[in-house]
Amino acid sequence: MEFKFHHLAILILFCTLMLVVGLYLLANFNSLFKRYIKNELIRKNFVVWLIAICFILSISPTSPEFSRMAMAGKVMRYYFIQLVAATGMALFVFNITWYVSELKWVQFASFRKKMAVIMTTIILCTMLAGIPVNYFANKGNFNKLEFTLLFNFYLGCMTGLIYVTMSYVDLERQKKLNEKELEVSRLQALKTKAELDALHSKINPHFLYNALNSIADLSITDGKKARKMTIALADLFRYSINYSNHNYSTIKDEVAMAEVYLQIEKVRFEDQLNYSISIDDSLNHFLVPRFVLQPVVENAVKHGLKATGKMTEIKIKIQRGSDGLVMIIGDNGPLFPDELTPGYGVKSIYDKLDLLFPGNYEIHFSNQPCKQVTIHIHKLMKDEPVV
Repeated sequence: MEFKFHHLAILILFCTLMLVVGLYLLANFNSLFKRYIKNELIRKNFVVWLIAICFILSISPTSPEFSRMAMAGKVMRYYFIQLVAATGMALFVFNITWYVSELKWVQFASFRKKMAVIMTTIILCTMLAGIPVNYFANKGNFNKLEFTLLFNFYLGCMTGLIYVTMSYVDLERQKKLNEKELEVSRLQALKTKAELDALHSKINPHFLYNALNSIADLSITDGKKARKMTIALADLFRYSINYSNHNYSTIKDEVAMAEVYLQIEKVRFEDQLNYSISIDDSLNHFLVPRFVLQPVVENAVKHGLKATGKMTEIKIKIQRGSDGLVMIIGDNGPLFPDELTPGYGVKSIYDKLDLLFPGNYEIHFSNQPCKQVTIHIHKLMKDEPVV
């Protein structure tokens, strides 16, 4: 009696273990063995086979047939027959269901319709698979076929309900994941906008400070020039205010804004400053970060004319590159030092390009064959909604 009790305890423990393993495989159905089996259909067939084996091993001892064959010492034969039958049924049902679920009209159907079609397919396939199993299990005869069909109908319903439940859980999980991703994207967009607004808010007062100083000086010596600079300053800030909610501007507008700045400086320094602008007209409506040209132009004036007091020539050239657009700002001022430390204005250009064109730009400072700053934006944006 003690011997039988120990065997029963081991059998119960084994069945429980198989049930737990089967449930674990079922819960992680979509992610198992991805590293080892690349083909999705083969991988999922393998997992289905493992699940079928685990469930058969866990429920077989409850069958009266198991007790009868155990008494006759044919447990291994019983398990072999059950495993072959379960494997054939599971793979048949799974592959037919997979085929149906991949049909376009099923994929584009609503969740309820899709689940109804798949559940119906699972039930019918399970019942259909039970017919040959009954035939071969009874050595070429149909025995209690009605009971087999009824049992397989129940088994198909349970399998279908498990599938629907798992699909619903996955759907809800995906919805929550999409909501989180949308929230993260929204917060990232707000963060980017806040950072760009902070950059603009620092640049605009910088314009105002320099321009007002120039106007203050000229108001004493030359009222007409002061008036001209005031009008130019108004144009400059009209540009800034009109586009205050945008982080991009067109090449045409950006060049116009840089030219207004140069006009302000030319009014002040007269013949000591000359500039020329060359632009490929086909690029006029492409988008770049706002205030991407002016800081470089201002540096050319600051380190050229203001630092040396000598005649300064600034050349702005915008052309199409092999994979984007190229903005070149050259001047005849002092050469760039070997170890260049960008000031706030140039650093703001890097910051804006990092935010708006991450990984899609290059900035080069060169002294040969002539002194110039080259900004190469690899991604062309035209008529896109502004951020």
